[in-house]
This record gives sequence, structure tokens and C-alpha cells, in this order.
Amino acid sequence: MLRIAALPPAIRPDRLIPSGCRRVSGRGFTLLEMLVVLAITGLIASLLFPQIGTARLAVRDRTLREALAAGAEGARAMALRSGAPATLSAGDGGTALLITGANTRRIALDATGSMRLAVRPPGIVFHPDGSTTGGELVLGSGRNAARFLVDPANGQLRAAARASGNGG
Repeated sequence: MLRIAALPPAIRPDRLIPSGCRRVSGRGFTLLEMLVVLAITGLIASLLFPQIGTARLAVRDRTLREALAAGAEGARAMALRSGAPATLSAGDGGTALLITGANTRRIALDATGSMRLAVRPPGIVFHPDGSTTGGELVLGSGRNAARFLVDPANGQLRAAARASGNGG
């Protein structure tokens, strides 16, 4: 077996590689390895971004529903505390929930305006004895609308059953 040190300096294998192409250190990444890592990262990101958007919409819907529940409970509490009726209605073109009574409170629902609120009848009155005129709060429109009913007997808010979608 031939040892490299025994070869003359002119034909030693490490001398045959031009000095600009020699690897200085065995530690590090090649360009190909870096491109493979970037391609895999891009593939994973492209798979996850739609899921992140869906989750963000679900969080926004839940936040809006919680704001509606808080508004209904706030109107009921205002009527009970003040001894005067409090009215729950939609304001600012359906982007806010208004509670008027002993004082006025405005709850912003959706700053983008993509989710509108409809109150049926236009004003739901909460009485000091805990009862209400009853009504319906509709958040959004079309198939994705969330409907909530205000119980006339006790003023509690509950989610309405979704329509079956079969026209009946």
C-alpha cells in the first residue's frame, strides 16, 4: 500500500486539487443540502398556511359569539341593577352591539365589517324582573350565519338549531 507522505510533493493527491476548490473544513453544509432543506421547509409551510387561516376564522367566530353572549347578559344585568328596561340592538350597520338603558354601552363586534349582526325584532327589551320581549340575534349571513335566541321568560341567550338545508 502506498502512503501519501511517501509520494513526491508534485503528485500528492491533495496537491492536485486547485486551491480555490479545496474544502477548508469538513463542518458545514453544501449548497445542495441547503436547497433541499429550503424546499422541504417550503412544502411544510404551504401545507400549514391554509390550516392557520381556518383556525384564525374559527377563533374570530368564537370571539364574536362570546361578545354577543356578554352583550345579552350585560343588557339583562343593566335592567336588573337599574330597575329600568334595557334595550339590545345592532348599531353601526351591524358591526356593533348597542345596549341602551340607564346608560349606553357599545360593543364592537368586527372591525373588518365582514360579519354583520341583525337583531330581530330591531330592539330586544330586557325588563327589570328578568324577562324580555325575546328575539333573535343573527351573526353573519347565508349558510354560515349563527343564530341565537333570547328566551322571553328569563333573558338567557341560547344557540338556535341550524337549518337542515333541505328546504324544509
